[in-house]
Amino acid sequence: MISKILVVCFAAVIIGFGLVETVNAGNLVLNGSFEQTQFNGTSYELGSNNWKPTGITGSGLTNWTNGSNSQGGSVYNLWFNASNATTVDAVSQYPSEPQRLSASFTGSSPDGGNFVAMDGDPSVNGALSQQISGLTVGADYRLSFYWGAIELSNRHGYTTESIHVTLGDSPMQAVSYGDPNGPDSQKLAPNAFTGWIQATMDFQADSTSELLSFLSVGTPNGLPPIALLDGVSLVEASSVPEPSSLALSALGLIGFVVIRSRRRRITSTLA
Repeated sequence: MISKILVVCFAAVIIGFGLVETVNAGNLVLNGSFEQTQFNGTSYELGSNNWKPTGITGSGLTNWTNGSNSQGGSVYNLWFNASNATTVDAVSQYPSEPQRLSASFTGSSPDGGNFVAMDGDPSVNGALSQQISGLTVGADYRLSFYWGAIELSNRHGYTTESIHVTLGDSPMQAVSYGDPNGPDSQKLAPNAFTGWIQATMDFQADSTSELLSFLSVGTPNGLPPIALLDGVSLVEASSVPEPSSLALSALGLIGFVVIRSRRRRITSTLA
């Protein structure tokens, strides 16, 4: 009898996990997987103030804006079709140079599909951003995304890479690879790929609508260091339960059921 009850409880816990995941599926970022574009599957440089692809409006990437460069340069961020990112050049303002990723690139992130590549050279970098609505003032939010560092196929040098992330007026947070002031052994080797890395950050909302921005910053200038980005998600942190809490709740439920069952058995025996 107890075994049957345990099976029922276990099933209830599993269903509970599923319900929690469903409730927490409210990603506030639109097109965070970068699948919706105007590019018809062709890898493209994102539209900016200095680059206006024929037939493309805005950045060409639905719901995202390609920002300006702080030094007045031409922002260089790209959207890649993951299926041919190492073999087919992206359409860009530099048609005479290869605009594809190094052959070390291993393919789509765990999020799957296509992705964005952002140049970290300070003379051409610019933020990729989206205005996030539906925030609650004072609430904490969990940002997660996949990122990686690499070079374009025709660049060969030791690089460092980071992505600076901001949400509204909250302090900037960053992920990074390599030490700009360290020896080559502490940098990304020529033509290497870090692999996809998952990152999480917590922010507090100061307004109901705030700007989420990703800025690639790398060294040295000119190589250029490239940061890859995919699978961007922002959810309210209070709605994300800790796995340990769920596990303790499950054990408590099962223990309660077992105790009640034993009490019933003892009562039945005495009767």
